[in-house]
Amino acid sequence: MARKVLASSVLVLAMIILALTGRPANAVISCTEAITRLLPCEPYLVGFSDISVPCCEAAASLNQQASTKDDRKALCQCFKETGPGLGVKEDRAKQLPQLCNINVPVPIDLNINCDT
Repeated sequence: MARKVLASSVLVLAMIILALTGRPANAVISCTEAITRLLPCEPYLVGFSDISVPCCEAAASLNQQASTKDDRKALCQCFKETGPGLGVKEDRAKQLPQLCNINVPVPIDLNINCDT
C-alpha cells in the first residue's frame, strides 16, 4: 500500500512539474494531458497489477488522438523523460500495445530518437 501511495505521489509531483512546462508549439496533446489520460494504466506500468480494460481504452484513445507527427514526437519525448521517474517499468510499457491490441507507429523504447 505504501508503494502505491508513493507512486501516486510521484505521479502527482511530475504532473505539476509538467504543467509548468506546457506543450510544444505544434503539439495538440500536452505531456500533462497524456499522463493524466494514462492514469488507468499506472498500476500495470509500475508492476502492481495486470493490464485492465480501462487502461487499454485510455491508451487506444490517446493513440488515436496523437494523429500527427508533432503529436507523436511530443508524446515520445514526454514518456522518455517522465516514465523512469514515475517508476514505469520499460518491459511493461513495451508490452502494453500488444496486450491492448493497439498499433503504435513508434516502438516503445527509452533509447529511441523521438526526432525520427
